[in-house]
Amino acid sequence: MTNRFGKTVKQFSVIAWIFICPIILFNSCTRFDQSELGGDLLPGSDRLWTDTMMLPVSTISSPEADTSVVNKNEQHVIGFTNDPIFGTTTAATFLQCLPLSYPFKLPTPKDSLFLDSLVLTLAFSGSYGDTSALSSVHVYKVNDPAFLPGKRYTIAEAPAYSNTDLLGTSTFRATEIRKGYKLAYKSDSIFNQLRIRLSDPLGRALLDQDNITGAFTNDSLFKVFLNGFAIVPDSLGSGNALHYFSLSNGNTSLQLYYRVLKPDNKIDTTRTVFPFIPDVIRSANANKIHRNYAGSLSESVLKSGEPSSMAYIQTAPGTAVKIQVPGLDTLGGKPYIVHRAELVARQIYKGPLQEENAFLPPVLHLYTLENSGKNAPIPYDSIGYFQQSSFDFTRSVTLYNILSSYTGGTNTFYLDNANRSASIYRMNMTRYVQNIVNGRTSRRDFKLAAPYFAEFSGGRSSGTSLNPLAYGRIQLGGGSHPLYPMYVCIYYSKP
Repeated sequence: MTNRFGKTVKQFSVIAWIFICPIILFNSCTRFDQSELGGDLLPGSDRLWTDTMMLPVSTISSPEADTSVVNKNEQHVIGFTNDPIFGTTTAATFLQCLPLSYPFKLPTPKDSLFLDSLVLTLAFSGSYGDTSALSSVHVYKVNDPAFLPGKRYTIAEAPAYSNTDLLGTSTFRATEIRKGYKLAYKSDSIFNQLRIRLSDPLGRALLDQDNITGAFTNDSLFKVFLNGFAIVPDSLGSGNALHYFSLSNGNTSLQLYYRVLKPDNKIDTTRTVFPFIPDVIRSANANKIHRNYAGSLSESVLKSGEPSSMAYIQTAPGTAVKIQVPGLDTLGGKPYIVHRAELVARQIYKGPLQEENAFLPPVLHLYTLENSGKNAPIPYDSIGYFQQSSFDFTRSVTLYNILSSYTGGTNTFYLDNANRSASIYRMNMTRYVQNIVNGRTSRRDFKLAAPYFAEFSGGRSSGTSLNPLAYGRIQLGGGSHPLYPMYVCIYYSKP
């Protein structure tokens, strides 16, 4: 029994040494599992003993030239914001509301019709900014004959309109639109509609049209009579809010309310609806969004074109950050197994809390840059998030699905030195870095942005938008920030 016990002790000692030896060997290393590294580890690397390497980066922030086009079935933005970090944003929407078919006629002769009101209605989808703030918009008549349904306006373009031809004004809060209200002629309530009453003379002029020689005869004559509306925010009378509207929703329309004299001399109130028709041959649309950084906290950094301790990203049409990581050049030929490599970017909290809660952080995307300066996916990592789905004939681009859970573009949170919750992003580049180590590829520059659609060279695009237009911004620590610098973190092991 004693011998057996002694043998057992010896066996235990050998087994213990087998397990203790690696602990002594790697006592300067750190142990991580998938949850700590954010997932998406290279195969076989779960619960590994690993070293950590942090590479400094250089960051240059600048405005981006954006040629995005807002299609008829996408959200259109209207509103005004004044953000101390990023300056002002002014967003205006342009659209045509038309009869469904021609020749068009009202239910009774015009001499039996009496105007009640003319209302432009917009189907409301949501807001960004201070949703409790009062917003004010003005409606003008578009007088541009080139405002055509087949033209695809970029977000920097708009048809001409006369600001002396004011048709109507509305002041509202997003919370009021959500809450809804009752109309005089209906018993039920209306929800999620911005309703702007237009001028009575325009309403009367509509009632006076006919389908023989008037505007109801055909599309050309109607557009000569009324070629569309410009809905423009009042920058002096608006709070910090952008509002999103769906033009293709049936609730976006021009609604003509009138009283009809019936044969029995009774008067009945009714309406005729002129909808926005979202096809390429009838209703035209445009959405112009203008950013102005003058006087903002970011202005000097965006103008300098030089590396900075701060990095500024604003959702399209906005700004982006060019990132260089010279230290990646030192990895080639090293005997490293890369378990996780990521760009770490942290928000610099400015406050106050109300402001941070209003101007939310966006979804980010990390590109690499080709020699031509065009956007490209991250080599090797793209197989994890970039898969072809279909072809968009309207935009003439091949569409790809982007898996944000792989890329790391959605923010999580950390506590800064003042115990304030701020956003942190961990952008995945694991496979790319491993292939730099293996000598299969070379270092590229990166671009960190918050795109509407992620656009790539070669006529490629994300199949869905990553952010709503103009929705989101963030102030990040740049490569040389003293407390929260941006950096590349690599978790690796070696023989």
